[in-house]
Amino acid sequence: MKIFTKWQTRMALSGHDNIIHPTAILEGEIKMGRGNRIGPNAVLRGHIEMGDHNTIDTGVYLENNVRLGNHNHLYPYVVIGSVGEMGAKGDQFMAEGWVNIHNEVTIREFSCVNSPFYFPETCIDDKVYVMNKCYIAHDCFIGRGAILSAGVLLGGRCVIGEFANLGLGATVHQRMHIGSRVMVGMQAVVTKDIVPYSLIAGNPARILRFNRVGAERSGISGQEIEELETLFKTGLQKRDNLKNPVVKEINEFLSSHPNSLLEFKAK
Repeated sequence: MKIFTKWQTRMALSGHDNIIHPTAILEGEIKMGRGNRIGPNAVLRGHIEMGDHNTIDTGVYLENNVRLGNHNHLYPYVVIGSVGEMGAKGDQFMAEGWVNIHNEVTIREFSCVNSPFYFPETCIDDKVYVMNKCYIAHDCFIGRGAILSAGVLLGGRCVIGEFANLGLGATVHQRMHIGSRVMVGMQAVVTKDIVPYSLIAGNPARILRFNRVGAERSGISGQEIEELETLFKTGLQKRDNLKNPVVKEINEFLSSHPNSLLEFKAK
């Protein structure tokens, strides 16, 4: 592994319009595209790769194996690539594992993303918005356009579907799969897989109703939305109406996640 000093790295990258604050520390194999900004007291240590126009703010810490795409913004004191926390098993690190952050991702202050151990990557897909003080454990996958509100906690190996929205302080048990367009209420505790387009809340979480707002934002037709309203009101189970793409998605989810949450909150 080639070790770069701050001075050497600044000289090597100056032709690509990267701006690196003099107090930043860069050690290891660091690769950058163009137009990146690295702020005061940031630390990049290990095998770090980034594309173009990323903003790394004050005190950000990137370690081990981290790959950033383009146009990402890491706010002050974000930690990316830290060793996976395993409790009694002892913290674990897989040398060939990566944290991959795709494009146009925002991660706000004091959030933490762990390195993987069981899978090749911990992954955050395009246009994800992570608010402050979130915890994303080892081997998680966050789907495109998802929103994690402040204080969300994800256990290891969680999957968050596209455009899911997790409310303030929600907690998701390890190995859970939250489907696409799910809305999770504030302080909810998720202990089962969640069917796409559900709106859930409580401790433990229960289904309140169909996430109509999420469905409308997805662009599906009014008729399809009404069919989904009926599906949620009459009980989540496999249906034959495969002309409705969301019904098909729910059927597939139930087939692959037979222990999904089906209980509705008592009225």
